[in-house]
Amino acid sequence: MSPALAGRVPVLAIALLVMSMALFSRGATANAKPVPPRFLGVVPQGELGAADFDRMQDVVGTLRIPFYWYEVEPRPGVYDFAGLDGVVGEAADRGIAVLPFVYGSPRWATGREAAPPLQGKAQAAWQGMLRRLVHRYGPGGGFWRGRERRLPIHRWQIWNEPNFLLFWRPRPSPHDYAALLKASASAIRAADPGATVIAAGVAPVEGGISPWSFLRRLYQQPGVRAAFDVLALHPYAPHVSWIATEIRFVRKLMAEAGDANTPLQLTEIGVASGGDRHDVFDLGPRGQASYLRRVLALALRNRGRWRLSGVDWFTWRDGSGADPHCGFCQHSGLLDSSGKPKPAWTAFRAAATSPA
Repeated sequence: MSPALAGRVPVLAIALLVMSMALFSRGATANAKPVPPRFLGVVPQGELGAADFDRMQDVVGTLRIPFYWYEVEPRPGVYDFAGLDGVVGEAADRGIAVLPFVYGSPRWATGREAAPPLQGKAQAAWQGMLRRLVHRYGPGGGFWRGRERRLPIHRWQIWNEPNFLLFWRPRPSPHDYAALLKASASAIRAADPGATVIAAGVAPVEGGISPWSFLRRLYQQPGVRAAFDVLALHPYAPHVSWIATEIRFVRKLMAEAGDANTPLQLTEIGVASGGDRHDVFDLGPRGQASYLRRVLALALRNRGRWRLSGVDWFTWRDGSGADPHCGFCQHSGLLDSSGKPKPAWTAFRAAATSPA
């Protein structure tokens, strides 16, 4: 879900230094406003229980979760919504909005999870699945009938980190992602004309295309600007100042593409409180909390100028076992693996329940 950045910081540092020299840095906005109710979210990396949802209530505004196509439609035309029904329902009962990122091809469609459905029967099946999801969980969806608490899903994110080889095979392609985005937007808007389509978050990773190059080339694809309502970024960095530089650079790139008014959402950001091996993203428990506090303060101060529509912390709870693709992800939770809150949870709660 998140990028493997261990050992890549020198490359990122040089790129961000160059960008920061080219950008004009302004002071923070002065007027404090209440935090918008859906602005701060979390991204879990494992199953959630009732205790998790109870803790999130009145603090977490948005729950960004994967809707895996290969789980929703394991065989052609055979749908299984049981798992999603449980999560969507538990979130709605606590007043938490769900932001799905739809990802993961079944083998019967494209042969592998990270191979997107770009044409023919595979693309038609993908579009049919998207319409099914909207008709179930969107406004007026069948899932909400008879439920006391209804929070229909209005926002849909298409795929995850398509600039990263881990999530897009055989190789990342802005041209191909534009095709998927346009086909997806067409299907979603046909089912819900008022839906918000969010482009997949791009991250500063090796093993792919840099987010700046990917986005610049994405904007060059005919018709792509009409296919999304919100752009997304995963500005992973071990220093908060680098995050500000990444955001400014992307906003500058968007303006140059004639898309200055489109909102930007940080659909993943995070650092770790520990780890099984040394990693520059391992800041220790207090360091993680301090980082989170400063990142959220930065985003809330500048949300108007940067047109930020939200920030989603990766992740909710620490994982168990090693992640071969990421040196810090398993320890980036607001809670530890047993469910005990870390200092980062206190910092997140304070940001979510206090004026910006």
